[in-house]
Amino acid sequence: MTKKIGITGLSGFVGTHLRDRLSREQEMEVLPFEDGYYDNPEAFVEFAKKADVIVHLAGVNRHEPQVVYQKNIELMEKLLEYVDASGNKPCILFSSSTQIERDNEYGRGKKRAMELLEAWSQKTGAFAVSMVVPNVFGDGGRPFYNSVVATFCYQVTHGQQPTILHDGLMTMIYINNLVEDIVKLIKEPPGGYRVEYIKPRAEIKVSELLTRLNKYKDFYYGSGMVPSVGSDFERDLYNTFITYMDASDWERHLKLNTDERGSFVEVFKLENGGQVSFSTTRPGITRGNHYHIRKNEKFCVVSGQASIKLRRIGTDKVIEYKVSGDKPSWVEMPIYYTHNITNIGEMELVTLFWINEHFNPDDPDTFFEKV
Repeated sequence: MTKKIGITGLSGFVGTHLRDRLSREQEMEVLPFEDGYYDNPEAFVEFAKKADVIVHLAGVNRHEPQVVYQKNIELMEKLLEYVDASGNKPCILFSSSTQIERDNEYGRGKKRAMELLEAWSQKTGAFAVSMVVPNVFGDGGRPFYNSVVATFCYQVTHGQQPTILHDGLMTMIYINNLVEDIVKLIKEPPGGYRVEYIKPRAEIKVSELLTRLNKYKDFYYGSGMVPSVGSDFERDLYNTFITYMDASDWERHLKLNTDERGSFVEVFKLENGGQVSFSTTRPGITRGNHYHIRKNEKFCVVSGQASIKLRRIGTDKVIEYKVSGDKPSWVEMPIYYTHNITNIGEMELVTLFWINEHFNPDDPDTFFEKV
């Protein structure tokens, strides 16, 4: 049986992500909702009649302090009023905030809304959860509204200088993690009323956050290097950063080095992980005839036919691999093995290279010797 899910604030940051996540659940249906329903009791009541679960995300966090306080209470009051008028008893999941622990109007408004929800649950016997949510970040967050991550990402990618007003330690959760936590509560609603403290996935100081984002900017717009993302948080932060760029920034033109043999292009340089390049080679042409004493290198022919030959220096034995883009494979280039690659086909040869360090012309670790 299909479970019908209502989401207030459906068009907002968390609402759109939750809607998209629930669209992948075969036995769940997201009900239509418009912000205008709050001023249209009949539409809101019809919405509430159909819902098995209502996830209450609608809220205000930017306005005059008293307005922020009153509006968040009012949104909860109207929700409970219209649900009661519908005669239905959906489970209500309310998105509160860790700001309830601070002395500000937003936190006080959210805390009062939690109290109203608890009293309603106890009175009606309906299930309800107040989710205390840490700072949320991810693609689609509105700069200067949803989170400091959204604001900093926009500023850093658009030539603006962010300002740190208070260098505090922030608890963070990525939007995908948050919606998974909400989906779990939808699938397994608790009995009665409870407060659910949504587990943060990372902690970071504001200054450290800005340092990381500036590093991403310098890499992306400068060297083109792909930064190391050693944790889920770093991966999610980097993915979020990219979404705030202009679409024109997602294309990077590479340097094409061409001579009589063909072309060579460095594609990606990784902060930790070396670099990826490719070459084109004309028929009958041989590249290489050199060895390395520290570099780890691999060849992969992606188009055309090639002969790859290796020989341990100081020995006579030649190892040959005949490879083709029709049957892709990669071939190892061990240290102290001089190696080359020859285009033995009739079409241009395209070869992909991975090597574990960036090329340094002052220390190339490349010693020429014919195979």
